[in-house]
Amino acid sequence: MTTKIPQQGTGATYEAQLAARAGELLPGLDLETRLELLGAMDPDDMSTSLAWLAGYAPALFDAAILRDRQLVARLKGRLDQDPAAEDEPYCGTCGAAVGIFISHRDAWLHYTGEGTAASPVELYDAGHAPEVAWRPAGAR
Repeated sequence: MTTKIPQQGTGATYEAQLAARAGELLPGLDLETRLELLGAMDPDDMSTSLAWLAGYAPALFDAAILRDRQLVARLKGRLDQDPAAEDEPYCGTCGAAVGIFISHRDAWLHYTGEGTAASPVELYDAGHAPEVAWRPAGAR
């Protein structure tokens, strides 16, 4: 059975449209199925879904975080950490930056760039496998 989503201007709420879409794509959605979906998500899926939830239903997002005092403490601790104090990976052979890029499997790869619009990340072949070592962030 196909459920039609009401078109804009028909008086249907956004919530009703979402419910209809969920009924169409995931019939019989219950807690067990939702938990199975959660287990099938990769970190990027989870991050994107939680970012959407934070914008769409901030009070619900807050409730999910505040349900556990230890989670709140861990998150606050992470926010208070100085990113410059963390170590970053580099190649012990040539000194270049190395990282793992999900779209290129789980191997360490050499790269240049900062991952910004002005300095995009570019992967390259250094002619040798990276020898992963760690140094203070920003020490390049």
